[in-house]
Amino acid sequence: MPHFDLKTIVFMSMLLTFMLSMLLGITRVHHKNLEGPGYWAVGNLVVGLGMVLVMMQLDADIPFLPGTALIGAGLSLYINGIQAFSGKKADHRIPLFVFSLLFVVDIYFMLIHKDIRTIVVLDAMIFAGIYLTCARLTFAQDEGLLGNLYWITSSLFLFLAVLMVGRAFSAYRVDASVFESFAAWPVNAYTFMIGAVSQFFISSLFVLMLSYQLNRNLQSMVTVDGLTGILNRRGLEDASQKMQALCQRVHMSMSVLLLDIDHFKVVNDVHGHLVGDDVLRHIAHTSREVLRTGDVIGRYGGEEFAVFMPNTNENEAAVLAERIRATIENSPYIDGKLNIPITTSIGVADSIRAGFDFKGLIAAADSTLYKAKENGRNKVMRYTEVRLDV
Repeated sequence: MPHFDLKTIVFMSMLLTFMLSMLLGITRVHHKNLEGPGYWAVGNLVVGLGMVLVMMQLDADIPFLPGTALIGAGLSLYINGIQAFSGKKADHRIPLFVFSLLFVVDIYFMLIHKDIRTIVVLDAMIFAGIYLTCARLTFAQDEGLLGNLYWITSSLFLFLAVLMVGRAFSAYRVDASVFESFAAWPVNAYTFMIGAVSQFFISSLFVLMLSYQLNRNLQSMVTVDGLTGILNRRGLEDASQKMQALCQRVHMSMSVLLLDIDHFKVVNDVHGHLVGDDVLRHIAHTSREVLRTGDVIGRYGGEEFAVFMPNTNENEAAVLAERIRATIENSPYIDGKLNIPITTSIGVADSIRAGFDFKGLIAAADSTLYKAKENGRNKVMRYTEVRLDV
């Protein structure tokens, strides 16, 4: 079995954690809207400071320094980072509790009761508890690439927890004379080395998670309408293409509704564009409340909205369109003294008559919408009705 010098391993681990702290800190500075990396950066920094104290204690044979307590607090900040990254509220009591617990255990059994074996066993079990908590929080958090990254991270945390339990068991079984020269105990060097390598991979996985989340946020910015919070035109095209592929593969029809707010220019002219923006948000929210799971709504442009519906023919789509029209008519925009009645005209088309192509479906629904507005507005018209008129 190869021999590793504990002080060298601790020193290299310390440098590694400081480097990872800088990397995560830079990420946090440039992406302040992302929750999580700040905790991970500070956590690595605190772990590194704890390792400095551990090395000082080994070098100078100082009776007590709270290095282990700082390492535990730093690792507990990982828990806070995972909580924040997952959209939960970070519980700041956790690192404080872990620091206090390790501090009390170490100072009691080192200075008062003088039992190094018990310190090693209890500290290792506390660290195992921290790693198990991290493993549970990262267990299958999401699907796709992010889900895979969570799985790997959870597995590494679980491995570290098992490593700490093994360390505790080894300390419990080994002869007590080993702890007279604690730094020479081979298990110390091995656990520090394996732990440092695992920490490096975990921090790298954190960086990959952040990169994925940034890319997803950027994609959301590209495909989501900033005013209404629903899909924009590009998002609609992407969603319709995916829906088209699915419907064609399983031989289902799909339908589209094209909604236009009646006399919307009057709202802007009389009440101003800010109220007009509120009305657009109101329409988006009201329409979305009526839709079914699987239906996709987006802002096609200006005051026009489009809805794509899988496994739906023209007649079924017309029924849903009428429900949307009636709901909007019965839900005026109200804000203080403002009470603005709103109506919509809706054109309906399906893939059976207009094909699956995005442009073809939209063109069919648009010609139908034009007829609905031409025939008095505030009504639903189907593509078959327009074709019969031609």
